[in-house]
Amino acid sequence: MNNTAEFLNSLNVSKRDYKLIQKAVRILERNESKSENVPWGNKRCILPSAERFQGIWNWDTAFHALGVSRIDAEFAMEHMEAFCEFQLEDGMFPDVVFCNGETVDTFTKPPVMAWACGEVYKRSKDKEFLKRMYERLAKNVVFWESKRMSGEMFHYDALPENGVKNMHHVGCESGWDNSVRWDNAPDKLWAVDLNCFMIMTYRSLDFMARELNIENTDYLEKADKLAKTVEETLWNEELNCYTDRNYETNALSSVLSPASFMPLYTGIASKEHAQSAERVAKEKFGYGMPTVSYDNPEYSTDYWRGPTWLNVAYFAAKGLKNYGFDETADRIKETILGWVDNDGDKIHENYNSETGEGLCAEYFSWSSVFVTEFILNF
Repeated sequence: MNNTAEFLNSLNVSKRDYKLIQKAVRILERNESKSENVPWGNKRCILPSAERFQGIWNWDTAFHALGVSRIDAEFAMEHMEAFCEFQLEDGMFPDVVFCNGETVDTFTKPPVMAWACGEVYKRSKDKEFLKRMYERLAKNVVFWESKRMSGEMFHYDALPENGVKNMHHVGCESGWDNSVRWDNAPDKLWAVDLNCFMIMTYRSLDFMARELNIENTDYLEKADKLAKTVEETLWNEELNCYTDRNYETNALSSVLSPASFMPLYTGIASKEHAQSAERVAKEKFGYGMPTVSYDNPEYSTDYWRGPTWLNVAYFAAKGLKNYGFDETADRIKETILGWVDNDGDKIHENYNSETGEGLCAEYFSWSSVFVTEFILNF
């Protein structure tokens, strides 16, 4: 990446935080795609893990670009466009494009690309990039509205293969793979995080349209309508927090997860609901922000069934911070950064949410991005 030294020299943070950001940058550089014999040619991209994940994934690309844009905005734009060139005719972005040329496009990933694109543009100020991305992102919204919407809200899904839908693929589309959230009817759930990501998407597209002097869009109206629907429909009075809802049976899920705090991140939660959610955060998630509440009988150290993932933990903690719950939010942040600080030269894919032990891939790109976000954007 260009400008790494300049970026590091510009930091005004504690000695520990400087060391963490320096480690994060080294891991992003380590995971840069080095071969030109890949589907995206000589375009610069970041792999999730050079050792374990040989390809460019959908929401990983958005997160990687978000982090890289702090250092090298040209690289970030290049990475986003490289992935988005594989957009399907119906507007869907594939799940992953592998280095060997294979593509997984029976399901996609959460719609965070527009949000990340807006953040990258704020740093690059490149309107030609914004124009090219806006066209693709507007087309992607049509996909979500036509293929992943039931009633007034959105759900995750996957295409059948040989006439049979693989329910695991529905979980994979969420990015939460084997989460406890998907143990029952995953394709029938209005998912809290997905609908919040769509609110972020609509808001981002409205911002882009205004920057490009495109008039008469209804993105902000859609964002406001969806925000109202989420607040009214996904609040679980029994659990005092937000949960997914089955749109066929109308039953609310009993699973509490970091997604339960996404309405705070998007700023759509009422003051009363935010206060209740903060109490749930302290009582059910402690300060490790596991991917399912500690008291859930299915909690374990199995991938998305309990370990702490930095991306979703960041969104949850930042949401609490945005509503003024500084003590709880800061303790989550410091707990996670403490684990990373004790992780040698590594930043793992996820962490044991009780012991802080690093799990899975040892040098993981989006974990590195969110270490930086915890420090510089919290």
